[in-house]
Parts: sequence; structure tokens; C-alpha cells
Amino acid sequence: MPARKAVGLHPSHVGNMTQSAALMGELTQSLTGSGQARRDDMLVKFAQLFEGVSHLLDEGGVETFDKIFVSLIPACSEEARKTLAEAVAPNERVPIRVIRQLAFDDSILVARPVIRLSPLLLDEHLLALATVKSPEHLLAICERTNINAGVTDIILSRANGEILIALASNRGAHFSERGQNRLVEAALDDGGLYDIVQQRPDLAAHLDLLDASLPPGAAWGPPPPAPAPSPAPSPAPVSVDRTPAIDRELHLLLATNAVDAAIGTLAVKVGVPVQAVARAFALDVHGGFLAYAKAVPLTWETVLRFLMARYEAGQVIPRLQRAEADYTRLQVGEARRVASLLGMHSGKQN
Repeated sequence: MPARKAVGLHPSHVGNMTQSAALMGELTQSLTGSGQARRDDMLVKFAQLFEGVSHLLDEGGVETFDKIFVSLIPACSEEARKTLAEAVAPNERVPIRVIRQLAFDDSILVARPVIRLSPLLLDEHLLALATVKSPEHLLAICERTNINAGVTDIILSRANGEILIALASNRGAHFSERGQNRLVEAALDDGGLYDIVQQRPDLAAHLDLLDASLPPGAAWGPPPPAPAPSPAPSPAPVSVDRTPAIDRELHLLLATNAVDAAIGTLAVKVGVPVQAVARAFALDVHGGFLAYAKAVPLTWETVLRFLMARYEAGQVIPRLQRAEADYTRLQVGEARRVASLLGMHSGKQN
């Protein structure tokens, strides 16, 4: 059988397949003593090499690039990481660990290409991104060609005006009933958003229903111009954070990686031993922990932050959508009975 010809790669760095071995030797040197510029150069070269050969790689080859990229990414500059992200974003053969690492990068210049274009990001990844990353990361999600309702619900819970407009403008974004309500309510105070919502058949129908419920003479849309100031104007309304205090406290603890403190706070609030909540939190199944959370009750956003703290950044959380559905259906009274029984059982074990 004739030997397969070498496949041409990126012309500025790699002439043929034999040069990959030389790059592997250079990689070892770059990680053991070379400076920043050398490591950046290696990451760019491997990104271009992967672009050229990814369609030829077997599982072992893909795994090799996985190890290379994962070892180099933390040691490289923002510009080099951005180059890698732009090279691999649309590629379906990229190792998922690399996609997660780039999508969760704090630099939006690195994360945006992957968040916008990667077909490998699942709803679980997007839910995690939408919950903990910056508004710029949320905007990048809004630019995907398809966004499911569970993801848009989380985005809408954190969205500012720019994000609301980007999401409503994306015809590939789907909304739950709750999401439609959030968009329509926001449109009442934003003329630009109102016009966009009116142009979407799925959302315009929702607007029509609300219009029909208005009293005669009322109308939805941008608010009328403010009246001329009176001699003694009323104080401006104060924006009130309606997030429950316990949720705000837990958000702060989880944001600073104080997971043990957050577990202890939840246990005290429920009135069960800390070991009981810690044991339920550590399990891969969510049932017992959901009961403790609903007994307070915590918002689903807080529960999701807890679950995400159990896994690596971007790692798929098992049965996440089912967990949200179960949490929504679970009644507070029932959750408190279950939490009490679980706490008593834990106390006997200890």
C-alpha cells in the first residue's frame, strides 16, 4: 500500500506533518524555562497545526492536543489565548476541556469567539456561564444562533438594557412564559426594546394579550415625557434589591469560594446538623440538597450557584434541567419535612 502523502498545514509555521514532532520537542522546553513570548509562540503554532490536521486525527491525536492546550493556556498571554480561541471556536473536533477553559476565560476577548460559535457548548455550560460570568459573556451568549429557553431565563434574570435588546433581537433565542413576561415588562420602560418585541411574532402576541388587559385609554410603550419639576419635587425612587437576604449572603460566600461557610449558613438556617447538608451537597444526586435549599426557601439561582461550586468551571452538571423542574415542583412544607427527617437521620449516624 503506498504511503499517505503528508498533509500541508498553515504555511507560516508548518510545512508538513513531520514538523509536529519538532513542535512537541519545543513544547517541553517552552514549559520548563522559556519566557512568555516563547510560550505564546508555541500556543499559536499548535493552534495553527491543529487547524490543519484536526480532520485527520484519531482519538489519541485529539487527546494529545488536549493535553498540550490545557498545559499551555494558563501560561500564555491574552493575545495568544485569543488567537487559539478564534482558531478552534467553530471546530467540532476540539477537545471539550479546551472549549470549556476558553469559554470561561475572564477575558471576554478570549471567551467571546468560543461562546458565540462553538457547537460543543451544551446548555449546561451556557447556564453556568450565564450565572457567574460578566455581562460581556452574557452578550456573547446572546449572539449564538440558537439559545434555549432555560438559558434565556438565566440571562434575563441578570440582564441590563443592552443585553435585553441583544437577546430580543436574536430570532434564534427562545423564551419560556416567564422569559416573555420579563421581556414585555422591560419593554414598557424602553421604547427601543418595545419596538423590537413588537416585531417578533412570538413576543408580539404576548404584548397583544397585555394590551387587551389595560384599562381604556391606557397604552403600552415608552413612558411619557417627565412633567416639569415642581417647586418641591418628590425624592427619586430608590432601586430596591428584592433578592432575599439569605440568598445575597450565600451569593457572596459562594462568589469568594467560601463553600464550607455557605453550607454551614444553610444548615443553620434550616436547623439541621452541618454534616447533614455537607453530605447531601457532596453527593452526585441532588435530591437531599434540594430539600434543604427549598426548606429555606432559596431561589433557584442560589441553588444553581451551589451546584456549580461542586464541579470544575464549565463541567456539565448531571441532570441539571430535571433538578430545576423538581425544585420548582417541590413544596416548601414538604421540603421542610424531608429536611427534618434527613437531619435527624444524620444526627443518629454521627
